[in-house]
Amino acid sequence: MVKRIKIIMGIAMIIVFLAIAVRMYTSGQYTMYIPSKHTTFRAEVTDHMTMLDTLDRLKIRKISSADPYNEDDEVTIKDPKEIRDMLKLLKDVDLKRVRAFDVSERNPYYYEWRIKINKEGRFTDGFGLTFYNEKSISIYNEAKTRDQLEDYEITNEFNLNEMDRLFEKLKEEQT
Repeated sequence: MVKRIKIIMGIAMIIVFLAIAVRMYTSGQYTMYIPSKHTTFRAEVTDHMTMLDTLDRLKIRKISSADPYNEDDEVTIKDPKEIRDMLKLLKDVDLKRVRAFDVSERNPYYYEWRIKINKEGRFTDGFGLTFYNEKSISIYNEAKTRDQLEDYEITNEFNLNEMDRLFEKLKEEQT
């Protein structure tokens, strides 16, 4: 009799455990424990800003793979409206977190963006974005204490030539 009660209690505990696990899985509560590899540029960068934050500056560097220390190809934007327009180019970019990306498809140059954000007038926060090619991006988040640098694969259409065109236009305007 005692053995039968233990078996029934064991089965009941397994059923309750499975019911809770299924409920957590279907409600999305598990996402805080098991982070998804799929995300968007908006979720990784722009959602970290509040309405009181102001975009302080955006530095864009075009870096040659042959000469990465050349400081000539740099543009700085200080107008928050222009910075927002540049970020709008990336708002619909879908990303997939990867451990390492394929560097064999590297372009002869890549772009590095440094975004400085004035957080409610109290302190400055920043993001670093490195676009290696049309499928690879690294995002550095100053605010994170762990995993500040993450590598992502761009899963939808992204045109690096458009960024090149805008960079040359901005460079002409600054000279």
